Amino acid sequence: MDHKTSPAPSPDRPIVTTSPPNQGSPARLLLLLLLLAVAVGALGYDYYVARPACEEADKKIQAFVEKRNRMGVQEAALVTAADIQKELGRAPTVTKENDAGGYTVEYYCWWGNVPLLNLRRHFIAVVYVGTKPRRYSSHYREEPPAEAYPIADATPGVPEKTKEAPGEDKAADKKKEDKSSDESQKEGEKGKEAEKPAEDKAKEGADKPKEGEKGN
Repeated sequence: MDHKTSPAPSPDRPIVTTSPPNQGSPARLLLLLLLLAVAVGALGYDYYVARPACEEADKKIQAFVEKRNRMGVQEAALVTAADIQKELGRAPTVTKENDAGGYTVEYYCWWGNVPLLNLRRHFIAVVYVGTKPRRYSSHYREEPPAEAYPIADATPGVPEKTKEAPGEDKAADKKKEDKSSDESQKEGEKGKEAEKPAEDKAKEGADKPKEGEKGN
């Protein structure tokens, strides 16, 4: 019985080796497709859901506020946060209270609490001022400008004029006293100089001999 043996490799004939198929490629491809689907879905939601909803809410607030203003204070109360929430049919996503400044800002975000997107893409900021319950002041589809807040907070970066320290007050008072003292001293010196010629003349008159004495 003959046994066939494979020929021995010769130095002129290269040895061909095959590697096993990469098992990670399908998983990586699936991950990339999933990320692409999420990005496309987010883009579609941003343009076809979030933006129209934000525009509609903006128009609702504007129309509601104008209607209340036409009615007047006697017929209708001032617009409050509860009125805006009822009109929109939802609660604000974020509320920022500033009791020191006397205002409140409610943010209605159509991206919810998603970081880096909720206050960057399609949101409405409503500003309320006055004492609680605060009244509606204005609303924006962006961060409210400085002019939207009460006057005390209109320019938060500019510090108010600081009062002078007690030491500075004392130094200023001392300068005033020294100045008035110098002026009084100068006036006294001027008076003495004015009196001196009169004294000199009187002295000269006393030194001159009288006419009767000359004859003797």
